[in-house]
Amino acid sequence: MDFLNVINSRRSVRNFTSESVSKDLIAKIIEIAVKAPSACNVQGWQFVVVNSEEIKQKLVDYGGSIIIKNAPVGILVIYDNRTKNTEYHDFIQSAAAGIENLLLAATYYGLGSCWLCHLPTKRQLRKIFSIPSYFDPIAYVLLGHKQKEPMEVPRRYKTEDLVGYNKFQFNPISKNPHESSTIFRKLLVKIYYLAPLFIKKKFLNKFLDRHFVKKFDN
Repeated sequence: MDFLNVINSRRSVRNFTSESVSKDLIAKIIEIAVKAPSACNVQGWQFVVVNSEEIKQKLVDYGGSIIIKNAPVGILVIYDNRTKNTEYHDFIQSAAAGIENLLLAATYYGLGSCWLCHLPTKRQLRKIFSIPSYFDPIAYVLLGHKQKEPMEVPRRYKTEDLVGYNKFQFNPISKNPHESSTIFRKLLVKIYYLAPLFIKKKFLNKFLDRHFVKKFDN
């Protein structure tokens, strides 16, 4: 598969077969992930490969997306947060560059993947995985063999709608349709994270998944 085919065929996949992914293939994918650029060449990535059903369930119980359990493997991407560039959070940018490489590598090897930030709090993830304070969990990537070939998802905007030369080109179509509810949603998330675990497991998680979590065809 050539470069453009990899780019054009990458999709977010949320439904997987039960077939496992070999450690050798995971290693190849992570090897490509760390070829990404990193701020000041820190190369501060760490990867936690999750294939334990017990840990996946714990992530869901503490507020992670229910689809975490769909994938045979998950990869929690972590990055060294010791940076002087607090204005632009370059450690998050470096981690994100590695995540994109990871997704493209998965596509190249015929696997499905999904970049996921619907997770427990960073504080809770640090407890679950024994992550030191100078590393930040950034995102979780679902990884596995696709249950079916995902549908193509068209881009929302034309390229010319997104590009300005020498100044920001404001375009009304770029307005966030959920802007008015953002503050309310943030408040609900805070309340959710403060709720005791037994309430999340018994009531909140199923209710939220049924009524508030967006569902996708892929």
